[in-house]
Amino acid sequence: MLRGFFFFCFLSSFLFATEPESTSSADNAGSQESVLPSDFFAGALADATAISDESSKQRLIDVKSTTLSPALAFGSSFKYINNPEKNSLLSRKRDGSALDVSLTFTMGLGEYGLSDFVVSAPSLMLMKMRTYNDPNKDFGREMEAYDVEVTIAGLSIPLVLPYDFTATLGHTYVVPSQFRNADNILSYSNTPNFNIARPFSLPNGDVLAITTGVSYTFSEGDSLEESLSAAGLPVSVINTIATPEANSASPYNLQNGLNHSVGISYPKPINDYLTITPSLTYSKMYYDKGSNDGRRDTTYVAGFTAAYKVNEWMNISGLANYTSKETNGNLSPEFKDFVGGVSVGFSHAF
Repeated sequence: MLRGFFFFCFLSSFLFATEPESTSSADNAGSQESVLPSDFFAGALADATAISDESSKQRLIDVKSTTLSPALAFGSSFKYINNPEKNSLLSRKRDGSALDVSLTFTMGLGEYGLSDFVVSAPSLMLMKMRTYNDPNKDFGREMEAYDVEVTIAGLSIPLVLPYDFTATLGHTYVVPSQFRNADNILSYSNTPNFNIARPFSLPNGDVLAITTGVSYTFSEGDSLEESLSAAGLPVSVINTIATPEANSASPYNLQNGLNHSVGISYPKPINDYLTITPSLTYSKMYYDKGSNDGRRDTTYVAGFTAAYKVNEWMNISGLANYTSKETNGNLSPEFKDFVGGVSVGFSHAF
C-alpha cells in the first residue's frame, strides 16, 4: 500500500498548489485531492520529454554507426520563488527559494530508416530529481515537509518527417516520494504522450520553433482511509472520517485527465557560447475522474533562458518563468508565480 499524506511543492517544472501551515487531521483529509495537482504531472511530463527529445534529436543530427549511445547528465539549480505555496494572490504569504538537483541517464537505441522519408531514433531515459525547499532555513525546518524526490522513466520515439516536421511518441512513468520520510511513496502515474514540432526559418536566419501535443495521465495514490492510517490516527477516528461515501469521493485516480499544450520558442544565438531563448506555453488539463470530474485547469507560462556553453561537458544557465493558472475547481486555487534562478549542468556521452 502507498503510505504517507503530505502537501509538498516541487519548484519550476514541479509546481504545487498547497498550504504549508499545520492543519487538523480532518482538514487534511478533506484536502487530499490537492496532494498531486495537474501542475505536477504536466511539469514532470514536460521535463521528461524535453530531455528525452533533446537526446533523440541530437542522435538524428549526428548519426553514428553504434547501435547504443548512453549519456549521463547532472544538474543543479537555485531558484527564487515569488509564490512557493501556489496560493491565490489574495492569500499569498511570502517568497521562497529552492535547491533542485537531478541525475539523468539516457540511452539512444540506434537509428532506423522507416522509409525513404522517415527516420527514427528511439531513446530511453531515467531521471532522479530532488528538491530542497528553503535551503537557507529562513523558516527553520518548516519547509522540509515539502521536500520531495521524483523518479521519472521515459521512452521517446521521434519520427523525422518531410517538410521539417518531427512527431514524437512517448510514455512517461513518474513516482514522487518523501526522502525525509523513509522514501514514502506518494503516488504513481503513467502518461502516454504525442507531440508534433516544426521549426520555421525567419528572414534574419533565426529559427522559431512551434510545438503542440496531447497526453493522458493515469494516476494512482492513497485512498482516504490509507492516508489517515499513515498519519497515525486511531482506528475509531479513521472509521468516522473515512466513510464509504468519503472514500468514494476520494478515489486513487483523481489526477486522471487529458492535457493539451501549445508552445513557441525563439532560440537566439548571441555567439558560439551564449544562446538566449524566450518562450510562451499554453496548456489545458481536462480532469475526468471522481470529484475532479469536470474540472478544467488552464496554465500560461512565459519563460526566458540564457544558456552559456562553457565547454563540451559543462553549461551554465539563467532562467525566469512567470506562470498564471486559471481553474474552475474549488480545491485547486488560481495563482500567479514568478520563478528565477541559475543552474549548472554537466554531461558526458559515452
